[in-house]
This record gives sequence, structure tokens and C-alpha cells, in this order.
Amino acid sequence: MSIQTSLPGVDALRTACTGAVLLPHDPPYSGACAGWNLAWTQRPGIAVAASTVDDVVHAVRFAETHGLAVSVQNTGHGVTIPADDETLLILTRGLDGVAIDVESQQATLGGGTTWTPVLEAAQRYGLAPLLGSAPHVGTVGFSLGGGFGWLARKYGLAVDAVRSLTVVVAGGRLVTTSPSAEPDLFWALCGTAGSGLGVVVEMTVDLVPVDMVYAGNLFYPVEDAEQVFDRYVDWSEGCPEELTSAFNITAFPPLEIVPEPLRGKTFVLVRGCFAGTEEAGPSEGRRLVDRWRAWRRPLMDTWASIPFSRAAEISMDPVDPLPAASSGRWLDRLDRGVFEAMRDAVVAGGAASPVLFAETRHAGGAISRRRPEVSFAAREGGRMLELVGLITSPESDTELARRFSETWRRVDSRLAALPGYLNFVEGHEKIQIARQAFDAGTAKRLRAVKDRYDPQDVFRRGIPLGGPPLA
Repeated sequence: MSIQTSLPGVDALRTACTGAVLLPHDPPYSGACAGWNLAWTQRPGIAVAASTVDDVVHAVRFAETHGLAVSVQNTGHGVTIPADDETLLILTRGLDGVAIDVESQQATLGGGTTWTPVLEAAQRYGLAPLLGSAPHVGTVGFSLGGGFGWLARKYGLAVDAVRSLTVVVAGGRLVTTSPSAEPDLFWALCGTAGSGLGVVVEMTVDLVPVDMVYAGNLFYPVEDAEQVFDRYVDWSEGCPEELTSAFNITAFPPLEIVPEPLRGKTFVLVRGCFAGTEEAGPSEGRRLVDRWRAWRRPLMDTWASIPFSRAAEISMDPVDPLPAASSGRWLDRLDRGVFEAMRDAVVAGGAASPVLFAETRHAGGAISRRRPEVSFAAREGGRMLELVGLITSPESDTELARRFSETWRRVDSRLAALPGYLNFVEGHEKIQIARQAFDAGTAKRLRAVKDRYDPQDVFRRGIPLGGPPLA
């Protein structure tokens, strides 16, 4: 039975829910369903803008009653399968509570919270969450997909900081899960981005004692890219775990949102964040970056001692919604072949490339330390490579896909044993790369958890955890 012919059921759902229940003809529908990434359009048969946990429970039960899939959206940065008219989309951004426990150094977050208020609240006490490069990204999807941020080599991935989850699973059952309470569900959620098993309505995470850091960017001319890359490989391999760094080639677009000194120009960047001990402070980080300054004076230099509350300044990710695409893989090493693939993705060809940047991040350190309580398994790669592009037309979309595919073909021999990383891919590619994110034993256990908690595959808009083997 379609949604449009079952209005009595919708009316009852509206009565039960505190938040808005929206159908396609309702004026707020399009704005409510829009995500940050404008390349994706969510057109669910019905959307529930949850403002309470009970709203989520009612929505899941309604979907099951009417044979609908359940999809979840907070900020809309990382869509897997866009919601269609056979889907009930739960919008979680109304679940935005933040509570900091200073004594335990933990934060309890609503399922729709972004990192921005968490970072602000934690920094008041000299603490920090393991957020990524953009604080306006949702906490839950980022964490459960892995979560590679600027503190990762020192403190691990965001998934490693998760301590408990409260989840609405199939049947509308509310479950609080942790390594000691329904541990199989906790394990499966922590590594699969979560939405294939339920709706996370609350998450508790560890915070780390980080206040001041030494962080920023060195900008070099793109003509020096090869020399900068060679030096970066040698330099980063000798750096301590306190430093998480990246080599980046960026073609800044000629848009008003880009600062004038960068607009329409291409640079090579050496960026990162040094989170040292209280005794050493940022001075050791300064000494590490001084080696670059002594080698060659950069065109611009933003490395400085800053409060970690300004972490967004490191990657300078755009805040306003854009039509974008990204793709990423774990690598086991860097060499000239990787550099040439990165360079060509961004600058090769007669016409302007739709690829905005190619960035390789230094992994290892705490990232590579296994945590058996979570299913996140792709920890052997010593480097991460990410490509991000802007979609301005159907032609640019096609060209982005071609350049992404060509890059992965060229670096194939450098891919890690498990190259898949869910947070840097979307749509069909996310489904495909999930098969390269888990080994056979992990994939088998994930299928068993899926069969137990969602036997009817209500949450089928996440990565496929049931059916044929992932690995």
C-alpha cells in the first residue's frame, strides 16, 4: 500500500510524533530532506524529522507496518542509497544534545549532533573529541564509519573512542549497547557506519586531553610538487605519532567562497596537526615544521600554535552545501607512482579538472592498533589517499568518475590488503568498497548480526550486511 493511499496511518504517526512528519506535497518537505551534498536528492515516500527518541521508535514501527525501508540522514554528507518513494527517511538533526562529563572525560551526544557543539563544549575543559577535518559533519556516521581526524596517529580513529550506543533497531526496540551490553551489536555498528542495523539516537565517546596544538599549512608552487612530495615522504616517515600530517594538491576553484589569495590557483600543501605532551607543548611541532622552512620558503605559511577549537582551519573544508563527490582508499606505501596519479587527477588534461584536490594522509600509530570490540578492520594501510571533486554539470560528473577510476587503476599495486574506507565514498561506490573493507571472518560475523537484529532487512539503505558475502 502506497503512502499516498494510507493517510489514516500517516495521521496517526503525526499525532504520535513530536517532530514533523512530512509527505512530498508538504511545503517543508524538500528543505527538510536536502542534505549538505547537493549531488544527491532524497525523495522519500515519507520523512520524519525526529525531535525525540520516541519519534524514531514510532517511525521505525510505521515503516515496518507499511513495508517501507528505513533510511537515516543527519547532515547528508555521505549518502549510500538515496531514499525513494518506498523509503521512510528519519532526519536525526533534532536529536542534538551534548553533555560533557569532565571527570570521566567523556561526551554523551544526541544521534543528530555535529562535531561543532561537541568541540566547543569539550574545549572549555581542555578536552577534545576525535573529530575529522570538518566540524559540521555528523558525529555518528563519521565515528561508526571509522573517523580519520587530525589527532588520529596519537589517539586513534573516532570509532576507537566510542563507548556506548543507544539504538532503535527493527521492531522499534530501543537498545543500549556497549562492549559489555549486547556486544555483538556494538561491534557490528562500530565499523559499518551504523545505518544498516538501526538508528543511533545517542552515543557516548571518550574525549582526549588536547587544548593547544601546532597546526596549519605550508603552500608551495605546484611546479615544485614532485620535490615537495619526495621530501614529504621522507619527513613524515620520521615524524612521531603526535603529528598527523598530509600531502595535498589543491586546485582552488574561482568561487567567492574561496579567499582571494587562493581563488583560482593551484598549490601543493603540507598540512597537519601536532598534539604533543603537556611538557613539550607545541614547540616540538614547530621544530618539525621548521625543517621545511629551512629547506624552502613557502609561498604561504599558516602553521602556528592554536587552540584545537580552530581545527577546521587545517583542512579549510567548505561549510556551505555543494554538489560534490569523493573517493578514498588505504594504501600500504607512497611512491612516485602515487604522486603522479594524484597530480594527474587534479591538473592533467586540456580542460580544467573537476577534481578539487588529492590528499594523502599519514596513518599508522594509534590507527593501526586493533580494537577487538569494533568491526572496523582496515588498519594495515600506512597511508590514506582521498580525491574530492565538484559536480557542476553531467559532464563534470562523468569526468570525475573517470578520473577517480583511473587513479585507482594506477595505484592498484599500492593498495593495502583491506583498502576500503566507507567515510570517503558514497552511493554505489560505497556499496562496492564495503566488500574491500572487511576480511572474510568479519564479513561472516556481520551477516550473523544483521540476521539477528534486522532479519527483514528494514535498514536496507545502508551498506549490504546480509545476503552474499561482503568479502
